[in-house]
Amino acid sequence: MTRWRFLRGIGKALIASTSVAFLLLVWSVWLLEMLVHGPGLAAEYKEEETRVLLIRLKDSKHSLADGIRQAEKEEGFAISAKFEMEGDELSLSVYTAKQGRDVDAEHNTLMELAGNPTRDQWEPKKEVFEDKPHIARASMHLTLMQVTKLTLEDVIKKAAAHHPGTVYSVTPAIHNGKPVSDVLVATPDGKSVHLTVDLRTGKVIK
Repeated sequence: MTRWRFLRGIGKALIASTSVAFLLLVWSVWLLEMLVHGPGLAAEYKEEETRVLLIRLKDSKHSLADGIRQAEKEEGFAISAKFEMEGDELSLSVYTAKQGRDVDAEHNTLMELAGNPTRDQWEPKKEVFEDKPHIARASMHLTLMQVTKLTLEDVIKKAAAHHPGTVYSVTPAIHNGKPVSDVLVATPDGKSVHLTVDLRTGKVIK
């Protein structure tokens, strides 16, 4: 029941500027991801992809924080970010809300900047989301980042202070009715550690 009360709270906060149909779309995507993947997943990494990704991370010339800073200079407020494999190539991806944190999802431009971070310059391709799944997912990320004073960089710093390694994914989510950020850290010995940062308190809770 706590999770539903939190979602209803988000709905009430946005209802003045967001259509009921749009909110239902956001909730539907969240419920689908919960049913298919379960709660608390920072990113949809398959085991083999994760193994390869952890090996390839050392080839990156740019950190996740570097990508976030560049994305925010070019295309607004960063709402999630991750390293992932695109075929055989390492990719750094950042979702942004072009009109900023204070503009609701319906009236914002939600987009992705993604590109190869192994080169001297990160030159991401830019895509404005037009399909419903990406719009809904990015809308949820923006909404959760609107209930906190933290930025993605703040979350990365807190996770890095808690556990040594390279942060390679930071994604807003809901755990037990609480707004959190799921963080994945690649450890020096080649393992992946999942941490959870409470977006309201800033505490690492897992």
